[in-house]
Amino acid sequence: MDADTFRAAMARIAGPVGVVTVRDPDGVPYGMTVSSLCSLSLRPPLVLFCAADTASCHPVLRTARRWCVSVLAAGQEDVARRFAAKGEDRFAGPGLDAFGGLPAVRGSLARLLCAYEQVVPAGDHSIVVGRVLEAQLPSNIDPLTLPEDRPAAAEAPLLYHARGYRSLAPAAAHEALSAPLGAPLPTG
Repeated sequence: MDADTFRAAMARIAGPVGVVTVRDPDGVPYGMTVSSLCSLSLRPPLVLFCAADTASCHPVLRTARRWCVSVLAAGQEDVARRFAAKGEDRFAGPGLDAFGGLPAVRGSLARLLCAYEQVVPAGDHSIVVGRVLEAQLPSNIDPLTLPEDRPAAAEAPLLYHARGYRSLAPAAAHEALSAPLGAPLPTG
């Protein structure tokens, strides 16, 4: 398999965007944008993400006892870009506060305080597994009980797809785009 074909195939998979933050033993903050974030286990509550071996925070993640994952909302592309850029002071910009003593993204859809569980080398990346110690959710969002008629713009996640940042379209817009021309839309 050649690398370009593999990249093109993987670009067709949409992934959630998060910012992972951690501190080294001297208290210096490190962070990066990830699009490989997913839940791994309910009991115990585990999440995973992948970190490139060349990422500046990779050595810190291998030894850190805790880190924070901020799941970004659709309007937070600027934060995602800042934490993905090389050579930039990622913590100098706006939009950060603290969660569990670690930097976290203000206004994110969820913030997870994680404890080191395991780091597994895999190719040119590592799979970083964390046990979720605490989750912080905005009080005005409950995706399990969100009414269908409520605008979801504030609750929409930031996604990475086709080598760019995207957000979800409301269901009505999606149905209009995917229905054949002249076909009636489903009514429920």
